[in-house]
Amino acid sequence: MRLLTHNVMRNNASAASSTTSPPRITAATKIRVDEFAASASDGGDDDDDEAMAASRREVEFARHVLPILDWEALVHAAGALGLSSLPPSVSKELAEDVGFLRALYHVLMNVHLVDGMLTCEVTGREFPVTGGIVNMMLEEHECE
Repeated sequence: MRLLTHNVMRNNASAASSTTSPPRITAATKIRVDEFAASASDGGDDDDDEAMAASRREVEFARHVLPILDWEALVHAAGALGLSSLPPSVSKELAEDVGFLRALYHVLMNVHLVDGMLTCEVTGREFPVTGGIVNMMLEEHECE
């Protein structure tokens, strides 16, 4: 499960309707960090053009998704996976910095929680993550 996916998840149980944050990552037994895609070229001109276009797409994606992110939840999730490099808040200047936006794209799209546990802060309900897939199925009584 990518950190972008985690950031938009919510516990749909009726008891958790007051929360606007994703469940916290309380256990991360297996994570996967993919390499930057743009760094994989072998040096040819076509590869350089392709890498530059990919880099521009990554920066634009990060720039457009940044305003809708739950930043505090992203910082906590990254920290739970051992990535402590995200700043506690994002200034206007930082939001326009290309290096920061590329790094943000990397954290959102290339860092995966493979196995672990998510816990709702409101209800205490735990959601296991196995093979990158979170089980958020609710019991019938949780939906009422």
